[in-house]
Amino acid sequence: MLKLLQEADVVVCVGSGGVGKTTVAASIAVLGAQLGRRVLVLTVDPSRRLKTTLGLGDQGEITKIKDPSITGELWAGVIQPKQIFDDFVRRAAQKVELAEKILKNKLYIQLSTTLSGSQEFTAMEKLYSAYESKKYDLIILDTPPTKHAIDFLHAPEKLSVLFNEKISKWFRDPEGKDRGLISNLLHTGTRQVLKILESLTGSEFIHELGDFFFNIQSWQSKLQDRTAAVHRLLVGTKTHFCLVSSFDEAKLKEAEFFSREIKKGGYQLSSVIINKAYPKWLDPQLNAPSDQQRTGNTALHSLWNQMTDYYRQKDTCNRSFAAKMSSRCPVLKLPELEHDIADFQGVKEMADVIRQVGVQS
Repeated sequence: MLKLLQEADVVVCVGSGGVGKTTVAASIAVLGAQLGRRVLVLTVDPSRRLKTTLGLGDQGEITKIKDPSITGELWAGVIQPKQIFDDFVRRAAQKVELAEKILKNKLYIQLSTTLSGSQEFTAMEKLYSAYESKKYDLIILDTPPTKHAIDFLHAPEKLSVLFNEKISKWFRDPEGKDRGLISNLLHTGTRQVLKILESLTGSEFIHELGDFFFNIQSWQSKLQDRTAAVHRLLVGTKTHFCLVSSFDEAKLKEAEFFSREIKKGGYQLSSVIINKAYPKWLDPQLNAPSDQQRTGNTALHSLWNQMTDYYRQKDTCNRSFAAKMSSRCPVLKLPELEHDIADFQGVKEMADVIRQVGVQS
């Protein structure tokens, strides 16, 4: 893990919900900054836990985190999808009047806030903008839970398809003679659908629709170019994926599935972290400490045996999963800390644990 954080440009953290992925992302960002690098950690976590843990503000700005343990620099931010999409439109449209016209379009407002893929695109846009800025040596991206993560990786491409020139050309001129592929996809019944929508929503709907696709001509190709650039970054040799799971059998099966999807997509899986694999007070090898062995308290010793048996059974799943994954990349098992991580001190404690486990493995 230490070597990875010293050499990578981007680390993308993926995993199921409830495994501590956001905390792990923040912790490895701290560790990277402690190694002397300029690090930015970004999150799109719906719970906004990173914001609370790192004491970030409500406006979505990137905030510098200062601490004596950091020899490099640490920056953090929670991604604001609507704001990022608006900023992209302003840059791509070039003309202020045109940008403002698009931003006020009711269809654009809906697309930029609720359309599937818009949140994912803005996360990738923020990642790439930060990468382009050259302000950071390392960027850590915390992604949504696994059930959305595969869509997360492909959503920007799907979004760019929506703004394909053939599609937008059809909406700009639905009565045009040369409709090509769109004619086959939408056929003549589409005009009837549009008429029904117009009767239900009023002529304003059709006006907004045509107006939107007419005005985006200036930046739709830039969106597609941006999507291609992001994909090249994600499959590049300096971008690494870190898969986070827990010792729960269902979570491990999810992680195993997603590891295959990462490989299938051409991405580089460089680390697997099993979080909360055992209590911090319990030896990783499940051996009682020597002072515990000397005690004459039978009840306490019995409880100890029950606990070790429980974690030994759970560890069977861990070992099986780790054996499968270890042929692909290093697998780190992290202990469950004795308290919930709710502040920066807790994040630093987790960073120390990751450093220790990384050195030992």
